[in-house]
Amino acid sequence: MEVSVAREARLIEDSFVDLPDTDSPSKFAVAMAKPSSKENDAAGDDEDDDNYVEYVPVKKRRMLEAQMILRRKGGRSASEAVADDPDQSKPAESKPSLLVKASQLKKTLPEISPTEQLVQQEKEMIEKLSDRKTLMSVREIAKGIQYTEPMKTGWKAPLAIRRMSEKEQDAIRKQWHILVEGEDIPPPVKNFKDMRLPDPILKKLKAKGIVQPTPIQVQGLPVILSGRDMIGIAFTGSGKTLVFVIPLIMAALQEEVMMPIVAGEGPFGLIVCPSRELARQTYEVVEEFLVPLRESGYPDLRPLLCIGGVDMRSQLEVVKRGVHIVVATPGRLKDMLAKKKMNLDNC
Repeated sequence: MEVSVAREARLIEDSFVDLPDTDSPSKFAVAMAKPSSKENDAAGDDEDDDNYVEYVPVKKRRMLEAQMILRRKGGRSASEAVADDPDQSKPAESKPSLLVKASQLKKTLPEISPTEQLVQQEKEMIEKLSDRKTLMSVREIAKGIQYTEPMKTGWKAPLAIRRMSEKEQDAIRKQWHILVEGEDIPPPVKNFKDMRLPDPILKKLKAKGIVQPTPIQVQGLPVILSGRDMIGIAFTGSGKTLVFVIPLIMAALQEEVMMPIVAGEGPFGLIVCPSRELARQTYEVVEEFLVPLRESGYPDLRPLLCIGGVDMRSQLEVVKRGVHIVVATPGRLKDMLAKKKMNLDNC
């Protein structure tokens, strides 16, 4: 400040100049001389230096304002509050992932001996097996639905077989190692001819080398041909497929003879298989027995292989013409029923 005042005084002294004499020599004039451009710039710089205010960031300025407010109210400063609260000063730490937690948990768990591991695995296996549903009859798993009468069919066993006593029937079952459970079980039939099958089917069985029925066929075929429900259990290769294929063909043939189906009707029977391969094999067996019937002049029965991986349009063409027997897997069957491309009203 002292330097700037001295400079201004010097400038004022230099501004007084001598004027020439005039009519009134006693009078003189005082003129103020303007400072040069260099002097003006220097003076402006000095004024900027004097008026310079240091820049304070917004964050710091707000903190200072908060401190002033707290001081007025008699509280603590903002810096002290921040220092006392470590959660605000420290950045948020990232939470450990599930894999890290799992590895840490494994480290904390005590070591398990091989014997204890084996015992634990056995317990888990027992729990899984116990969760499975037991084999139950239709009456036990039905939701309030009970069938008091069997399905009506036109098949009857020969009179001699129907007149067999319970003792004779049990003797035949014991001879063939057949175990049965139920009420009013149809009698077993020991040959295909007494089952009253059409000649084309009998010839086809003979051509395939099937002359005598197996135990599951001796008891299973009369039961299903009579329209009764059955759960059949037998070993692989015992001829279980024929037990439900032949009665299904006979039922479809009977319906077609009584009243031929029209376009869009059917099926009369449905076979559901767990896999495509098994469905294809079953369909081939059905077609194998339909060919001799067709060649012998019987009505044309149309089967349908309803499985995934096959174009649905070709399957719908068979349904539109009317289908008698459907061999299906659950996925494609549910799809066609949901889209109302097929119904099970006649099953």
